[in-house]
Amino acid sequence: MGSVLAAVNTLAAISFDNEIRGLLTVLLGSAILMGSVWLIISTNTGFRLGSLIAISAIFGWTVMMAFIWSLYGIGLQGARPTWEVQAIHIGNPSVTDNEANPPPEILDDLPNPITCATLGDQDCLPKAIQVVRVMGSSAQKAELDSIDAGAIRAEITAFNDALAADDPRKLSGEAIEDEVQRLANEQRIRNEGLTLSELKGVAPELTDEVERRGWLELGDWNLETTQAAGEAITAASDYLGNANLGFGATDEQSNTFVVLDAFQQGGKPERLNNGVWERVSNKVITSAMPRHPANYTVVQVQRSTYEAPVAGQAPPPAQVDPNEPVISVLLERNLGRFRLPSILVTIGSGLLFLASLLMLHTRDLEVRRRLEGEGSG
Repeated sequence: MGSVLAAVNTLAAISFDNEIRGLLTVLLGSAILMGSVWLIISTNTGFRLGSLIAISAIFGWTVMMAFIWSLYGIGLQGARPTWEVQAIHIGNPSVTDNEANPPPEILDDLPNPITCATLGDQDCLPKAIQVVRVMGSSAQKAELDSIDAGAIRAEITAFNDALAADDPRKLSGEAIEDEVQRLANEQRIRNEGLTLSELKGVAPELTDEVERRGWLELGDWNLETTQAAGEAITAASDYLGNANLGFGATDEQSNTFVVLDAFQQGGKPERLNNGVWERVSNKVITSAMPRHPANYTVVQVQRSTYEAPVAGQAPPPAQVDPNEPVISVLLERNLGRFRLPSILVTIGSGLLFLASLLMLHTRDLEVRRRLEGEGSG
C-alpha cells in the first residue's frame, strides 16, 4: 500500500501540461487506434499472423508519412540553413600585402570600400547618390535631391491640429518649423547615405550600367541587394555584437555601426532571364549537380558617429564615421540538414516494410508447400 501511495503522489506532482500531456495523448491514441486494429486482425488470423500484418501496415503508413514530410519539408525536421561567419577583415580587403591584418584570399577581388569623390575611379567604390545624379532619370534625381518641405510641414500640421490643447506633444509655430527642418535634414542624411546594395534593390539598371562601364570592378563577386542579403546581414550583426570589437560594449557611444554593401559569390547558377528555355535549362542544370557549390557573402559595416538622443523624438538616422575603417564580414552558407531526418525515417521504414512483406511472402510459400504436400499425401 505504501508503494501505491508513493506512486500516486509522484504522479500527482507531475504537471500534465505541454510535453507530458502531448506525449500521453499520442501514446493513448496510438494504443487505441492501432491496438484496436491489431486486436481485430489477431482474433481473425491468429496472434503471430495478425501481429505481422499489423506491423507491415504500420511501416507502410510510416513510409508514406515520412515521404510526404521529405517532399514538403514538414514533420520531423533537422537543422535549418544558416550563415556562418568564416572571417573578419578590418580595412581594405583588396590590399594583400598587409602583414599585420592579412585578408582571406577570397576577398582579393573586392574593391576598396572607401567611396570615391568622383565617378570613374577604379581604386575606390562609387557612391550611390553620385550614380543616380549622373545616370539616373529625372524622377530618380528629384527623389534624392529634392526634399519636399511643404509636404513634411503639411503632415506635421495635420497631426498637430488633431491634438488637444493641453497635449504635451502639441507644437507652436516656431517649433513646427524646427521639426520640419529636423525631418528634412534626416531625409537628406538618408539620401546621402544610400548604399549600392540599396540602389540595386530599387534601380538595378543603374548598378548594372556602373559595372558595364568599368566603374565597379568586382571580379568573381556580385553586388547583392540589401533584401537578398537580409539573413546574412542579421547573422553578421549578431556576430559583431558578440565579438570583441566594441559593438557589444555598454558604452552607448561605441556600440553602433552602419551596414554598407553586401557581395555574393558561388552557389548554384541563377537564371539569366525568365524565358521558358532559361527556366527549364537552369532547373535541369542545378538539379543535376551532385553537390551544392560553396556560397559566400561579404557584409561590410562601418562604425557610426554618436548623437545624443532627444527625449520624445525618434532616434536620428545613423551616419558612418569616416575616420573608422570598414569591417568586412565573410560568411559561408551552411545548408544544414533540414530534410535529412525525414529522409532517414523514409528509408528505415521502407526497409522494415520490405522485410515484413518478405516475411509474409515466405510464410505464404511455406503454407502453400505444406498444403500441397498434404494434398499429394
